Amino acid sequence: MDKATNIVIVGGMAAGPKTAARARRCDSHARITVIEQGQTVSEGSCGLPYFVGGQIESEAALLIRGPKYFKEVMDIDIVNGTRAVAIDRTAKELEVLDLNTNTTSKIPYDKLVIATGATPAVPRGLKGHDLKGVFTLTKLADANAILSEMTATSPKRAVVVGAGLIGIETAEAFRERGLEVSVVEALPTVFPALLDAEMASQVEKELTEKGVDLRVGQRVMSLEGDDKGHVRQVLTEKGPIDADIVLLALGARPNVELAKQAGLTIGATGGIAVNACMQTDDPDIYAGGDCVENVHRVTGEKILAPMGSTANKHGRIIGTNVTGGCDTFPGVLGTAVVKVFDVNASRVGLGESQAIAAGYDVITAIAPGSEHASYYPGAQMITAKMVVDRATGKVLGGQVVGKGEVAKRADVLVTTISLGGTVEDVANLDLAYSPPFNGAMDVLHNAANVIRNKMSGMAKSISPVKVNERICCGEEFVLLDVRSNPEWEDAHIEASQCRLMPLNKLRAEVNALPKDAEIVTMCRTSIRAYQAQRILNGEGFENVCFMDGSITAWPYAVVCKHK
Repeated sequence: MDKATNIVIVGGMAAGPKTAARARRCDSHARITVIEQGQTVSEGSCGLPYFVGGQIESEAALLIRGPKYFKEVMDIDIVNGTRAVAIDRTAKELEVLDLNTNTTSKIPYDKLVIATGATPAVPRGLKGHDLKGVFTLTKLADANAILSEMTATSPKRAVVVGAGLIGIETAEAFRERGLEVSVVEALPTVFPALLDAEMASQVEKELTEKGVDLRVGQRVMSLEGDDKGHVRQVLTEKGPIDADIVLLALGARPNVELAKQAGLTIGATGGIAVNACMQTDDPDIYAGGDCVENVHRVTGEKILAPMGSTANKHGRIIGTNVTGGCDTFPGVLGTAVVKVFDVNASRVGLGESQAIAAGYDVITAIAPGSEHASYYPGAQMITAKMVVDRATGKVLGGQVVGKGEVAKRADVLVTTISLGGTVEDVANLDLAYSPPFNGAMDVLHNAANVIRNKMSGMAKSISPVKVNERICCGEEFVLLDVRSNPEWEDAHIEASQCRLMPLNKLRAEVNALPKDAEIVTMCRTSIRAYQAQRILNGEGFENVCFMDGSITAWPYAVVCKHK
């Protein structure tokens, strides 16, 4: 009988347990050991903000599997409270430290897996980061510490530093707990790595309406405490913000010390370099999860992708390969979806600015519409943005934001991009249709058709962000609103450039418009605005375009009849 393979896995959160489970299913005789320095394994860490906010009531719900389950059901040994400190690649041994007894020992391996995750990024020079009441949020212990602090001190004001996924989700959690909340972000928008500016603005509007004090474009200089060492202020470059509790949500850094000490290659991203089989430089050492770098499937560049979903895919592939298989990981698209109070936001692939930076000649469309047939009760508006390579028509990325269903649209785009699909493919996708689930033409169909019209020269557009910039600069142009009078009265843009001319009167009153003027048409969702552009083109107006997404995608202030 062949000697059983000795598989040792460092890390017990996502990639590690998935590797162990897959390896056991592939090899019923392998000796499998998981080393974890914490006291729990297989935590549902993506649910932590919802645990802080109270939507998830019990921490037990976030403990997916425990050591007893792994041993009794899968014959996998979980060694908690133990830290991996060094790898001897020649002897094929892992040195570990028992954190309870402070003693070291060595564990032999045939195959070693590094799944050490990532550590919250806390700037070393940030004064006050170690004050009481200052937290990060990556593990269940962090969430419990935050809840204990809230019980003990009854904070009134919370400040979240960083407007990424964890930051914004936790800002909502603090609001759910009744706290006054400020969010500070150094970059100009929320979700700066996920959403383009005009899409992020819709999220910002929701945050503001829900009472979040949003401070974008502000760097944090220091955290200031009282004479008892408890945080009391966050000092930004634009002034102080009072705080009783602070969350630092500034991203994460891959934990690569173990790999680096062993002489394994660390990539330019800061993550462990692996091949498509998830192998490091050493063919008997694999790595996966938040500690490794990934290939972006659009650009081919190496990126970090700290996502539980990605870590689980890594784990399955590694579990297959350490037991003699030959599976490969094709890379990621940076896919994400998030709930922000009553607004949902998703993204996949490249944003517009990212695509331009990557060297693509980009063409985009913003298409608002109902999540399902507008006449079926409960329909909510969503806005889709699609990013396409003009030269090939290939879809490079997309974002969907709104109060309706956005995840399935992101999944359609994931599939399209993964298969090398084009805007023509999206326009003709035979998507499921029934009034409770979708419109006869989905927002993705509409976005694709807008881009096709632009590529053919029939349509010309301008983004809401650029229209607002031109209004603020006092530029001369006509912002022609072609909605009805009642729609105008309900909500309209207050600007000297704005003029109402309902679409059904446009042909009759067209001579009232100056032919030498630049005209930007708008309506509710751009459908009538595009029609108005075509009418004006037919009447000899040459300098005409429509505002992408029109007033539904307009993230700025409007004059509203009911306010």
